[in-house]
Amino acid sequence: MKDLYKFSSAITTIGLLCVMLFAGLPYTAGQSPTGATQTSGATFDFDRFTKNKPFKLNTLPTTPYGPPWADIVMKPENVLECKGAPIALCYYSGQGPTTPCTPDRLGIANCTCYEIPAGQPYKVDINAILNRDVYLKTVAACGKDGSKCEPTGSRQAPVCEAINSNTLIPGADLISTFSLYLEKQAKEDPQFSIKPTTCATPSAYAGCMTAPCKRTGKIDPTTHLPLVQCGCPTFTGPYQVGTAIEQNQCVLDGNYVWSAAYTPKPGSPN
Repeated sequence: MKDLYKFSSAITTIGLLCVMLFAGLPYTAGQSPTGATQTSGATFDFDRFTKNKPFKLNTLPTTPYGPPWADIVMKPENVLECKGAPIALCYYSGQGPTTPCTPDRLGIANCTCYEIPAGQPYKVDINAILNRDVYLKTVAACGKDGSKCEPTGSRQAPVCEAINSNTLIPGADLISTFSLYLEKQAKEDPQFSIKPTTCATPSAYAGCMTAPCKRTGKIDPTTHLPLVQCGCPTFTGPYQVGTAIEQNQCVLDGNYVWSAAYTPKPGSPN
């Protein structure tokens, strides 16, 4: 198994995009996945990024397990492949000191993430597109599961163009997606290993896939990559953390939450 946004021949991956398969669980305590049939409300907004620019948040229940910011991957085809723009990688975000995620109590976690340079391939979960218009265009072109677009199909997903042209979320400097760019660092630094851990007890986590980000001007001395600040919506449910942790680390001490995602067991309601 790999992370929420990384698939080989089986379901994997932040993302950012992680993915591990286990028994289907409710996406909030006491509520079954099949109950999520109506439009999902949001307690947050992206006004600090968009200001007066036109933007429609996607609140559609893109899967039976929750809204787009739950970052759900139902099957490998859901993960679209793009290339071009610099992106933010929040896969390793959670506890401090370098890349913490701290909830603001208004439905957003302020997550520090790595900026991955332009020209690198990156991945987007079709179920987690936070711009409603771009989501609907992407589903129309790629199919609801994404299978008609790259890498499974031959088309380029409209969400790739929106990210590459910096129009997905107006006012953002860049968008959080998933990339394997730092996997090579794992040989020297285990913190960059892709070893997802399942946290089955529903808890709050940051859903960073397609979240808006701002540059901070700071550089991480370990990776030498710029650090950016992303506004990742929070969601309560079971999830997978992208790196190896102990079970008692699923819920972080202090005012921290993991950047995480959820992949239900194959055969669960869809």
